[in-house]
Amino acid sequence: MSKIIKIENDMILIGNNDGTISEVHSYDCNNFKPKVGDVVEVYKNENKTIVIKNDNSNNTNTLPPHTVNKLAYCLFALFLGGLGVHKFYANKIGSGLLYLIFFWTAIPAIIGFIEAIISLCKPADANGNIIV
Repeated sequence: MSKIIKIENDMILIGNNDGTISEVHSYDCNNFKPKVGDVVEVYKNENKTIVIKNDNSNNTNTLPPHTVNKLAYCLFALFLGGLGVHKFYANKIGSGLLYLIFFWTAIPAIIGFIEAIISLCKPADANGNIIV
């Protein structure tokens, strides 16, 4: 991967991983407006250069972490964990439905109690939120 390090008028300086610097024109950027710090891929041949922005934001394999209020999550897990209310609060609908289906076995209540203790041990951010 390469990174845009400087933009001057129509010329863009790109720092490559091997320590070299490539100089390309702004019209070589494939459908994006270049900014300093953008991670790009540079493809060159004898008469054409193409610069493509490397955008990993469309990676669907990773889910964003859910942040919830620590106090609310702990109370839900402690008192209503058998029904899965804390899972619904954390926007984990599938887990919440499993807790709700098996609430009569008391296993979700035990797991909810354990999750309450675990979440109490997690450090909260400045707003009192934790990642679940």
